[in-house]
Amino acid sequence: MRPPPFNPQNPKQRAYEDLRYRIITHDLKPGEQLIENALMTHYAIGRSPLREVLLDLQRDALIYRVPRSGTFVSALDVHEVRQALEIRLSLEAFAAKLAAERISTTEQARLKRILQRVEVLRKQEGEDLDALTHCEFDFHRTVYNATENPKLSHMLHELHGISARFWHYLMFSRQEILEQFDDLAAVYRAIEQKDPHRARERMALHIQHTIDKVRGKIV
Repeated sequence: MRPPPFNPQNPKQRAYEDLRYRIITHDLKPGEQLIENALMTHYAIGRSPLREVLLDLQRDALIYRVPRSGTFVSALDVHEVRQALEIRLSLEAFAAKLAAERISTTEQARLKRILQRVEVLRKQEGEDLDALTHCEFDFHRTVYNATENPKLSHMLHELHGISARFWHYLMFSRQEILEQFDDLAAVYRAIEQKDPHRARERMALHIQHTIDKVRGKIV
């Protein structure tokens, strides 16, 4: 069964994606409290849908809730990040293999448009980290959906959030994000050619490059 497509017009989904993005990119800092009334006003949603959003973010390990105290952004845990990257190395490669076998024409066209957008950004001057980051999120989400395996997609979505949050904490540059898209372009070509073995190989290489960069930054 194919997961429902991302719908940015859905207020609850829009709130979830925006809060997730703000936590991952450290607009909302570790330990910062999330005030429900303020979030309801900001996203123009009711208390019940907001609490569903918060439950989703809690399942993603991005926030935690303390009874009678409130909801807070989770702390960064280098051990959790290392574990997430180790799991992604296998699961993300497997997802690319399934995507090469199962991707729809709509999803394939979406991946192509994302890479075309990145090339436009590459030629422009200035810091466009937000736009590039959204492209990176969108590329991975599209690959996950293309697996037609909701369980795998949900697992990878959570793992991607954990590792991407640490990635942004380490202050990666525009050039390093663009280098990641060099890897992802190779993944796309393998998926486009319906080559599962190559897609798996190229995605594994992409995740390994991420692991190597994280290790280098920590050292």
